[in-house]
Amino acid sequence: MVLLIPTLAAILPFVLLLVLIVVKKWSSLKVMPLVWFVTALISLLIWKLNIKLISASFIKGTFLTLEIMLIIFGAVWLLTILQEKKRMHYIQEFLSSISPDARIQAIIIAWLFGSLIEGVAGFGTPAAIVAPLLVSLGFTPLLSVVLALISNSTAVSFGAAGTPILLGLGSLNIEKDILQEVTRNTALLHAIGSIIIPIALVYLVISHSKTKIKKPLISILPFAFLSWLSFIVPYFLVAWFIGPELPSILGSITAIIITSTAAHFKFLTPKNTIEFAKHKRKTSPKQTLLSILPYILIILLLLLSRLTALKTTLTNITLSWTNILSTNISYQFLPLYTPSFFFMLTALFSLVLFKTNKKEIKHTLKRTFSRVSKPTISLIFALALVQLFLISSNSSLPSMPLLLAQLSTQIFQQAYLFITPYIGLLGSFIAGSNTLSNLLFGTFQLESAKSLGLPITIILALQVVGGAIGNMIAIHNVLAANATVNLENALGKVIRKTIIVSLLYALIVGITAFVIINI
Repeated sequence: MVLLIPTLAAILPFVLLLVLIVVKKWSSLKVMPLVWFVTALISLLIWKLNIKLISASFIKGTFLTLEIMLIIFGAVWLLTILQEKKRMHYIQEFLSSISPDARIQAIIIAWLFGSLIEGVAGFGTPAAIVAPLLVSLGFTPLLSVVLALISNSTAVSFGAAGTPILLGLGSLNIEKDILQEVTRNTALLHAIGSIIIPIALVYLVISHSKTKIKKPLISILPFAFLSWLSFIVPYFLVAWFIGPELPSILGSITAIIITSTAAHFKFLTPKNTIEFAKHKRKTSPKQTLLSILPYILIILLLLLSRLTALKTTLTNITLSWTNILSTNISYQFLPLYTPSFFFMLTALFSLVLFKTNKKEIKHTLKRTFSRVSKPTISLIFALALVQLFLISSNSSLPSMPLLLAQLSTQIFQQAYLFITPYIGLLGSFIAGSNTLSNLLFGTFQLESAKSLGLPITIILALQVVGGAIGNMIAIHNVLAANATVNLENALGKVIRKTIIVSLLYALIVGITAFVIINI
């Protein structure tokens, strides 16, 4: 009972996040600064932290935000350049010409192409591209958004070149060898759980077509399994042997090639098709290849920087601030190793490749700044909030995450394993990002695993996977996707359809983790 007040104080920030964002529907721009301020007061009054330590933690949170925003900026700028020069059009035309069957289109465009965009850009970008494309192919706006959101899950843990793990967990001072093991476990859990994605997609398409479910579903299952295997096998192998930057990128590219070839030669495809609209599109192989060249370059640069001797050279160049404001808080940045460096290089290369003029460059930068600037303030306070949780260990009291861990382990005990992915899911639902979910709950999950004697890397992997699954129902993502297809007042309709898949996905990975631990 002695720690009752500190425990309640540690819970308060999370209650505020849940109530203000979910119930009151405040914007994160209002909520994050308020919750940070309340947590800072708690740190001062209960944990007895000094102003200098809190200020240093805020500075580090700001630097971490800038590091993440540079990645987002580079990814979004490249995408904006391709859109400005009508290069996405060639990619979209190619994808839509592969098959007239809406079930196959949903798998290849929503899941596989969306996963590629997630792998290189992340942060809600796939839904903004996939949903309008599906609408142009005859899918209804509601169905397009639902398919885009459900599909934006498996790839998310390794999205934006591994940001949710490298920065989402890496910023919590978790060792590199543990992060690599988390990467492997994350890939394994997704490999099993993701079987639900292609099945859910084709089921929803069939349901929307108002035909009987059984025969159309059974006939498409072989192709659905092929798409799953062609994505998951390289995805898993890359995560296991290379790291978190490339699984989603290489897995989706491999799967697009295999499934597109299978669809073209009608291998494992149903005899009867489900079509929402007739399309006769001519694609230019040369222009299509030229359009995807920037993404090929990103992949090559990431591979070279991660797998060759170049890695040593790039990681030796650092920018750091040790003992910020004379505290034990420090920050280090690797400017030539971060994915943002390669996105910027590729964006500059694309400006030359597609002969972009000054007016177009100015327009792309303006559009990119417009998209990137909106979440910056929220992200600064979110990361500063995480830093407050971390520095609370500099007190005679247990840290805030540790108190929460102790409470949760007392309540759930060994059942905590099944609760873990739902905590990650809740984090993304609230914050709209797998990276933010990992930042908010990563330390809490780590301490819970230690308290219960559960494998740390399994629990953290469940957190990462849960955070990825939560993208399906993240309020921010749903609203953004709805806006791309002019779907108004449909937040509840969309979440009611996506939440079932998200809960089942989380249950599957929880069961998988239980089996792994008890084998």
